[in-house]
Amino acid sequence: MSFKIHWLKEKKKAVKRGEQLVYEEQRIVGKQIVELFSEKVLVTLCAPPQWGKTGVSLYVAYHMCLMRTNPENVFFITGMSDRSWLDQTRERMLPCWKNNVYHRNTLHKMRDKILEVDKMRDILLIVDECHLANKKDFILGQIFDELSLNDPSRLKLKNIKILQISATPSNALMDGEEWSSYHERITPRMNDGYVSFQGFIQEDRVRETKNLGDLEECEEYIEEVTEGSPKYHFIRSVSNGLSGSLSYKQISSNLKSICMKENHSFIEMNMEKTSGEIKKLYKNLSKQPHEHTFILIKNMLGASKTIDDSFIGSIHESTPSVKDYSSEVQGLPGRLCGWTKRKTNGPILYCSQEILEEYIKLYESGFNFESEGLIWSDSRLKVSEMKSVKVKPSYIRNELFSEDSISSI
Repeated sequence: MSFKIHWLKEKKKAVKRGEQLVYEEQRIVGKQIVELFSEKVLVTLCAPPQWGKTGVSLYVAYHMCLMRTNPENVFFITGMSDRSWLDQTRERMLPCWKNNVYHRNTLHKMRDKILEVDKMRDILLIVDECHLANKKDFILGQIFDELSLNDPSRLKLKNIKILQISATPSNALMDGEEWSSYHERITPRMNDGYVSFQGFIQEDRVRETKNLGDLEECEEYIEEVTEGSPKYHFIRSVSNGLSGSLSYKQISSNLKSICMKENHSFIEMNMEKTSGEIKKLYKNLSKQPHEHTFILIKNMLGASKTIDDSFIGSIHESTPSVKDYSSEVQGLPGRLCGWTKRKTNGPILYCSQEILEEYIKLYESGFNFESEGLIWSDSRLKVSEMKSVKVKPSYIRNELFSEDSISSI
């Protein structure tokens, strides 16, 4: 039972670092999920950003293997293609599971491995960031269709369990609800130790975004955040499509010229950087910069990634004409949440306070998208003021179930 040996070794390593492999809050939720799996085949963990999904995943995987799940048949997957997610998840896994971590570009290897499993039974699938690239006609949905992983009665017969995790589960949660008695959702209680969106708002750390494509507003932003000792400042720009590309170039040009004039550093952080360069940037966040450093990101830090906020002075989210609520929650504001984040004199957030408030409302309702007064809009699910809920089919949608309360879009 190598997974038992690996578990004990990793626990000892964590203790030596002054940490825990699984913290108490994660253990409590993990235990609930394991207990639910005695009856359910699908559990949706709706946990806020940086709450500790890895600890929960490890606890659930280990204890499910102590029961009937084959340790070789534990898979950690996501529909996202972010290489940093792959690297970070493998780093946190037990050695026996490092080769069972797959993202969008390698999901076909996971499919082939499952097809080799004897009688395709006793399997645990943990779907991280289940809201991303999760539409039914995407690769994740295609594989779930091909392997009949969206058939709850078959999953029960084969002892196949699925844990899907996200701070914004969106359509994946709604489709899971249609599995009726086969599914359950869990929304952990947040205690005072967790740095949350509520805290940001109560501490008056949220500001309205500026049009950084306008030189004057860009100068105002830089002037506002460069008081005091040098810090890092993360900025996301709209970058997709022709207008996005032009907007990115203008923002980059403005930041570059102002930083040069004011003796600040400017870095562009995107997929053109090598993995080594990106890792070095993340590592340097634990050290105070010599001068204020502005980091313009593109197609990165959209979800999942944990970053050190010790010397982050501000973050500035993108300003598209129509804002995706999940993207706002999971983006730079979400990277500043967590158990180890700064609780006083923390970073200033330039983002949509309205969206953060809607997320708080959604979370406090237990992710009831039909709760009174809630408005929600992302690329997979929309809730209007008239309480009409429109959902795009996700990878776990089973067309055999009828849907009376929601409509597809």
